[in-house]
Amino acid sequence: MKVYLLNPPFIKNFIRSSRWARPAFANSQWYPIFLAYGAAALEKAGHKIKLSDALADDLDFGAVVEEAVKFLPDMTVIYTSWPSLLSDARLAEEIQKRVNCKIIFVGPWCAMNPSMILRQSSSIEGVIRQELELPLVNIAEGKDISEIKGITWKRGSEIVSNPDENFLSSEQLDNLPFVTDVYRRFLKIKNYRQTSLKYPFVDLFTGRGCYWGECTFCLWPSTIHRGAPKYRKRNIKNVIEELYYIKKMMPAVKEVFIQDDTLPPDRAVELSNAILENNLKIVWSCYAKPLVNYQTLVLMRRAGCRCLHVGYESADQGILQLSKKGQNIEIMEKFTKDAKSVGLIIHADFMIGLPGETEETILKTINWAKSLKLLDYQFAVLQPEQNSPVYDYLTEKKYLSGEDEINYPGLSAKELDEWRFKAYRMIYLDPAYLWRLLRYPSDFKRLFKMAIRGLPNLIK
Repeated sequence: MKVYLLNPPFIKNFIRSSRWARPAFANSQWYPIFLAYGAAALEKAGHKIKLSDALADDLDFGAVVEEAVKFLPDMTVIYTSWPSLLSDARLAEEIQKRVNCKIIFVGPWCAMNPSMILRQSSSIEGVIRQELELPLVNIAEGKDISEIKGITWKRGSEIVSNPDENFLSSEQLDNLPFVTDVYRRFLKIKNYRQTSLKYPFVDLFTGRGCYWGECTFCLWPSTIHRGAPKYRKRNIKNVIEELYYIKKMMPAVKEVFIQDDTLPPDRAVELSNAILENNLKIVWSCYAKPLVNYQTLVLMRRAGCRCLHVGYESADQGILQLSKKGQNIEIMEKFTKDAKSVGLIIHADFMIGLPGETEETILKTINWAKSLKLLDYQFAVLQPEQNSPVYDYLTEKKYLSGEDEINYPGLSAKELDEWRFKAYRMIYLDPAYLWRLLRYPSDFKRLFKMAIRGLPNLIK
């Protein structure tokens, strides 16, 4: 079967493949990693694939439809999101009108309300609720859709949800082709950038699922990995082989980002030791909880780790407890001091609008964030995703509008968004930050470019 896998066009600078869908602050873009793994599984099973990222390549509807007509797929797989759903459904109709192929929607949002997604268009034949690989291969092999696990589909006017598919085991993860090989052959790596990472970069999974898995608001554990074992990891030898592949076949790549949901400390030790034992000279970064001990941080730095993406979220202990973050202020401060002392860069993530939030707690968080004296900061307004514990909590408390916007007593959705931009201005336009930046010449160019791209957001 010929399969066209598509990250469809939407508004300019939109990011759909991250842990929440939104317009980029500074022209960032993530790889369509789940689509790429699905493409790898299909190709290994003997099917002809085309992977297209319209967001990264800045393709419009017309260009995508013509690309589909030229390829003439038997099946088109569209990675959707809540913000872009209506647009994605219209595109599906246009592709089917011109090509007459199966249309399957995928992505974390398909786990939230698959029936609603199917109702957007008669062109959508089915929705894959969680991991893509096994259901996609089964569809491509011609298996009857009524027998394929993990799919919600239409039988006339009836919507049918088949039983869940099993999650890929560690052995099955090892047997998948390298996702970076798919990137190399189908995507333009120079169209992907993150403000915290060296350019160009690639990303990959060394394991799936979150070893912590308790945070009330996180998208992937609540959707695509819901019900999965907390952490399924690839054999470390298999990971090292992919890192060697990147070094040999993608020499332009300057950094590898490990997309595992918060790399467990013991996995970080295993990975670092393997990199050192293989004398693999590579720059890498990852997600980490702010509780990794000093000895592990030293080892990671020796092994080439450069940057840690850290979800601090809030400086209010009550908010952290309500969100089940499993961390406290004192430990986060020690972690930050330790990481900085060994030469690690921290990309600090903060969430505005978590349960318990007030203007006072937001200001407290911003001031605490400034006190950490870091180089990279990101502030986001909470997006309560359906099926997540925080969504259920906000619904019960009647804090959500019909558009799923948060409106706390005395703190509206508009005000939360205003606080987000105020946070950026308070940090990035602070003379103390600018002076600190001058002391890091190796990161100055990267951060200066980020500031130029994000300037319209800072002064809006």
